[in-house]
Order: sequence, then C-alpha cells, then structure tokens
Amino acid sequence: MQIGAEGIDCVAVASERGGLYIHIAYCRKKCIYCDFFSAGDRIADWHGYVDALCSEFKERIKEIACPLRTVYIGGGTPSLMPEEEFLRLCDFIKPYIGDVEEFTLEVNPDDVNEHILRVWKKGGINRLSMGIQTFDDDTLRSIGRRHTSKEALEAYRLARNIFTNVSIDLMFGLPGQTIERWRNDLQTAISLHPEHISAYSLMYEEGTALTVLRDTGRLIEPSEDIVEQMFLLLIDELKRAGYDHYETSNFALPGYRSRHNSSYWLQQPYLGLGPSAHSYDGERIRKANRADLRGYIEYWTSPHSKEKGSIPFYEMERLSFGELIEEYVMTRMRMKEGIPLEDFRVRFGESAYAKLKANCNPLLERGALVSIGNNIFISEHEILISDSIIIDMLIDDFTNI
Repeated sequence: MQIGAEGIDCVAVASERGGLYIHIAYCRKKCIYCDFFSAGDRIADWHGYVDALCSEFKERIKEIACPLRTVYIGGGTPSLMPEEEFLRLCDFIKPYIGDVEEFTLEVNPDDVNEHILRVWKKGGINRLSMGIQTFDDDTLRSIGRRHTSKEALEAYRLARNIFTNVSIDLMFGLPGQTIERWRNDLQTAISLHPEHISAYSLMYEEGTALTVLRDTGRLIEPSEDIVEQMFLLLIDELKRAGYDHYETSNFALPGYRSRHNSSYWLQQPYLGLGPSAHSYDGERIRKANRADLRGYIEYWTSPHSKEKGSIPFYEMERLSFGELIEEYVMTRMRMKEGIPLEDFRVRFGESAYAKLKANCNPLLERGALVSIGNNIFISEHEILISDSIIIDMLIDDFTNI
C-alpha cells in the first residue's frame, strides 16, 4: 500500500446527487418487533399530515444543494395513504425534484390491489419495496403481521403486472422459525425472481412488544447457532440464484441495487421529512426531526406557528472529525466493496489514512480483511463477525489527529 504526498485535510467530497426520504407515520397495526415511530391510522389526519409534509418540503428543500437522485416513501405504512392524499403529495413535490432515477414506495401486501398499484404508478413510483417477512403463516401470526402467505403471493403477482422493479423484505431468526422454514422462504422468494431482496435478522429492540414477550418467557428466540446457520444459508442460496450480496443485509440482481439506501452508506446528502425523520448535508451536519406527530402537524400547518427558522422542529448535530471517520468506516464496511482507500485518504488526510492502515494490518494478516486494488473489505467467511472487525479497525482513537 503506497501513501502519496501529504493530502488535504478535508472531510467530504462534493456530491452531485441527493436523496429525499418521506416518513409516513401511521400504521394499522404495529408489528411486535418494530421500534420505528408511528401511530395508529384510526387517529390519522391524512389531509393535515400531507399539508405538513408539503410545507416542510417547500421550506427545507434548499438544504439539499444538489439535484435529487432518489425519493423514498417509508414508514410506518405508506401504502395506507388515501389515494387522493398520496397523489397530492406527489404532485406537490414533482416540480421540485424533476425526473428522479428511483422513486420507491414501501407497501404491505394486504394493501395491494390493481387499482392502487396504478395510482402509485401515476404518482411517479417506479420501485416497490414489499414487506413480506416470511411466507409461513404460523410465523406471520407469531410476529403480528396483517397478511397471509397467500395474500403476499397475490400482491406480488399483481405488482409484477405494473412494476418492473420490486424489492421484497424477509426476516430470519423469528420466533418458531426453523432452518427448514427459512429454506422454504428463500426458495419461494427466489422463485418469484424479484429484482432485490433485503433480509434482516430479527432484533429485540428495547420497549417493543417482542422484547417484552421474550423477557417474560412467552416466546423463545432461536439460538445464535441457528441464526448463524440461517444467515449462511441466505448468502449461499441467493448467491447461487444470481443475486449480488452488495451490502450486509441486501441482495440485488445485476443493475438493481437500491440507489436510495446506497446513498446512506456512501455519505451522500439526503433530506428527511416527517416526525422522527433524519437528514444529512453530506458533510458534517445531521438533523433529526422530533418524534411528535401532533406537534409536527401543528408546527408546519398552523398560521401561528411561525417560529420556523428560529426554533426548528429538528435537533441538529455537528459531527466531529473522529465521528465522521467512524461513520465512514462503519457504513462503507457494510458494503461489498468496502473502503476505497484513495477516497478515504482524500477525505480525511494522511494521518488518518496511516492510522487506519496500522489498525487494518493485523486484520489483513489473519485474513479477516482482504485488500484488492484500491479497496479493503471484509472477507466473505468473516462477515458474521463484521461488527467486531469494524471495532478493531477503529480501535485507535481518530479524534486527536
């Protein structure tokens, strides 16, 4: 590894593209494992909520200094939006965003029908992300999902008639899930041939109903050994089916990586709208909207709430130099290509580059990391312990450089 002349001590490379995330904070029923911010749709003020989203967007779009490349409507459950409010939101933002490359909508299978699919297409959506999680009905009931396996398969079939880019979400390590059930899930998913598959290990987040059930002995989580076997099976089955394992939890057919989510891992700027949504300017500033649904609508729609600008609805954090390095390493090492070393050197300078190299040398020697060309990445057979490898890469403090 050759180190060039003394570099520029800069922390960001100007980006020519950005992303927009829109959080729809309503759900019909909260899944027992979910810790994302949302409220029940029985209290939904859809008109007021869309008014607030439009107001925030118009006020804050100037924070993204580059053209938008992607839009992602997530939640919550965006597929619950009444069609007139969905179209009103899309029609409002279209003049500002132009023709984006990727416009994704998260959907639940039981909300899908041919009519609403055409409404979403009319609004500009060109990619669906469908939360299936599993094709096993017993397992679906155990995690509180609203749909059945039959409904998921029918929803996917309908979506394929209208959309040419569909991603599905799967989960493993679920209560009662066996290796054989997981193998069946993977085989069913592969038979559908979606362009993209996201597969996540179930996490027991603090405060969720799932964690309460586990802690009170009303469900038993699979052993670490079983979950590890499921992850290895996932990698093997999807790789043999032609999917590129491009990020720890994400697999894509050639040309179908998630462009929006990749922007997070590549430190590109994005604007987040809605309560609890996050934004990043691509350099040092992160902003997090308050997780307050009523307060959000009031702030952005009330004529008397004109403290906008003087008392923002978000909390702002300015990342330190060391924090930027930590974020860069943690996100880039989740990706197949890992860290492009020249990019790291240009962003963070020679001293940080030398320290990273020193931290990585023992990992390279034992085979945990691989170096090919200008990139350094985690060895495929070590991906199950990627978190500990990343910690070792950051073992020396970068804050005093």
